[in-house]
Parts: sequence; C-alpha cells; structure tokens
Amino acid sequence: MIQRKNYRYILFLIILTLVVIPVKGDTTIRPTVVVDYEIDPAVFMPGDNGTVTITLENKADGEVYVQEDDETFDMNAYISSAIVGGDKDIEVLDNGYSNVGLLGPGDMIKLVFNIQVKSNASNGVHFLYFDLIGGSNMDDFNYKIPITVDDRNIQFIMANYPSVVINEVSTISIDIANIRPNSVSNVIVKPIGKDISFTPSEVFIGTISGGNKSNISFNMNTVGLKPGPKDISFLVSYYNGNNYHSLEGPKTSINVMNQSELLLSDISIENIGSKYTITGNLNNVGIKDVKNVVISVLKSDNIEPLQPKVRYFIGSLEADDFGNFELSAQVNSLNISSIPVQIEYRNIDNAYTHVTESIDLESSMPDQNSQGLANNTTILPIAVVVALLSCVGIVGIIRHSWKIRKNNQ
Repeated sequence: MIQRKNYRYILFLIILTLVVIPVKGDTTIRPTVVVDYEIDPAVFMPGDNGTVTITLENKADGEVYVQEDDETFDMNAYISSAIVGGDKDIEVLDNGYSNVGLLGPGDMIKLVFNIQVKSNASNGVHFLYFDLIGGSNMDDFNYKIPITVDDRNIQFIMANYPSVVINEVSTISIDIANIRPNSVSNVIVKPIGKDISFTPSEVFIGTISGGNKSNISFNMNTVGLKPGPKDISFLVSYYNGNNYHSLEGPKTSINVMNQSELLLSDISIENIGSKYTITGNLNNVGIKDVKNVVISVLKSDNIEPLQPKVRYFIGSLEADDFGNFELSAQVNSLNISSIPVQIEYRNIDNAYTHVTESIDLESSMPDQNSQGLANNTTILPIAVVVALLSCVGIVGIIRHSWKIRKNNQ
C-alpha cells in the first residue's frame, strides 16, 4: 500500500492563489507551488527497498505573466535541484535531480527517489531530508519526510487440527494473521509434511490488511502412512511493497494410527471344493464421507477371482455408515490361508485411494471338525435307540414263535 501525505496546506510559498509579498519595500508576485509525497511501502521492514515519490505542482491560475502596477511578473516556477538525504538507518540510492527546469502554471512533476532500509534498522519513525533549490524569484525549501520501520511479521494460528488421525483424509485449518500496521499482498500459504499429501498443495490468499487475518483449510491425506508422530508446518510468502518475504511457521505434531478408514466386519465364508464365496460389511470409521467404493479379489498364482462377484460396487459411504458386499474366488492351493482384497474409493478431495486387506479363511470359516463332532453327538443317541428297538422287536418275535410252538405240542 502506498502512503500518501498531502501537504497542500504547506505550500512552497505558503500561498493558495497569487499573493503579493513585500520584499525590501517592493511588491513581488511569486508562483504558488504545492508539495506532496507518497511512500511505498507504507511501513518498511528492515532490509526493505522502497520509493519516495515527491510531487511538485504549480498552482498558479494559468497566466504565465501577471501585470501589477505596470510591472510584469513571471509565474513560471524554476526548479534548480531536488535532493533527498537519509540517516544512519536509511540510505537514499539516488543522487537527486539537478536543473529540473521550469514548472509552468498548472504544471506538475513527480520526482522519484529509491531508498533502502538497512537490515539492522531500528523500529520507529525515521526522517528523510528533502531539499528543493529554486531559481528566479523562488525561495529554497526543505522538509522532513517520515519513514516508519516495523519488523513485525506474519503469525500462524492453528485454528483446527486433529492431534490423532487414522489412515484417512482429514481437514486442518489455519489462520494467517497480519499483525503489521500496513497491508501485505500476494500472500500464499503452503503446507509442509513428510510423506503427507495436502489438497490443495497451496492457497493464494491475496491481500491481508493490517490487523486482520485470513482462515484457510487443507485436506490432509494420511492413507498408507506408517504409524507414529508426524510433523507438519506451513510456509507463507508475501510482498511488503515490492519486497518478497517468506516465513515458515512452527512445527505441529500429529499422531498417525495404523488403521484404515474403511474396515471389514461380519465376514462369512462358504466353500464348495475350491470355490469360496465371501460376504460381509465394509464400514466407514473415518470422519469424512467416501464415494465410488469398490471391493474386489486380488488375482494371484493360486487365487482366481470368479464371476459373477469379481468386483462389488458399494457406492458412497457416509461417516459411520456401512455397506455389504459379496465376492467369489477359487483357491488352487491347500497352502492358502487368506484371500487378499483391494478396496478402492475416492476421498472428499476426489483423489483416488486404494488399500489392501486380507480375509483369513481359517478364522472366518466355521470349524468343520467341531461341527462334525457335534453332529455325531446328536446322531449317536438316535442310532442307539433304533438299535435297541430293533433288538426288542426281534426278541419279541422269537418269544412269540416259541409260545406258538409250545401250545401246538
């Protein structure tokens, strides 16, 4: 932002219109010159470069020559030289202007001076010295131009971030606070985290006025990360005037747990020979919705996905929601103890993600030996009863035959 100081009330000759000033008993009409200046940036940081633009305007009414008591006065303002001087903390990079020339009625000229604030400059107000040398009937002029130096920088405020996350996509937000007295421009914020992907990768904020802040959010993808603490930070870059500045904020630690946001449950397996049918639920235990969820059997040398349930489309799963699925596969080896499945989906940032899980065949299937034993236990009493009844019947028949034979004798 350009700081503008209008000193139209501090005139070169302290006159708004043509004025007659007595000089040694005579009357002399002089041109009216107004001095104005602009400073960019409005407030400097140590090490910054900037400009001081001084505007000179001849406020005469348009007449080049004025008649007064049979005398003719020239209303052109002649500028011999213009110089700006610094101090121990501010260096003026230009030598100044010489032989500027005439400034006619209604004319205006801008004089630009490049300055540099030293890197060890102290905070506070410093003064540049502006000296203007006139010619003809103009007096000389000098004035102090204040330059403010302030070393305060941008600050980071973690507005919302989870201290513990699972292998999922979560949201973090941060406030970028401009505690400086002037605006900063072209503000860009970039998150930094080893092995962590962020969407978007950076955010352009633009201008933040002095004493204001801007809130921004990022989607943080920790899918597939190894468990443990992870450090994240933010890099902000901006311009103060035409001066580029960058600053990395303090590191913030988050703890990643080795747990996918999509979790298998209620697995049931049936098999006929080498063909297996797998059913179960897929649960979204994350904090965000997911969409385009597909689960499928991964093909290998000894595992062959079978139709019609090679891939099962579940669709969208809201947070804390679940969907059921059914898959078919053929296992061609007795040494296979689990079937790998791949879960594919898109996160809230529309990024494609996939994870691999294994379904344990032994722990998910009923124990056939114990089931057989239970069935045998149930069948055994019935067989015994039938056998006993058969024996009783046979004994009864033999006894009945013996009685008939005895009566006949």
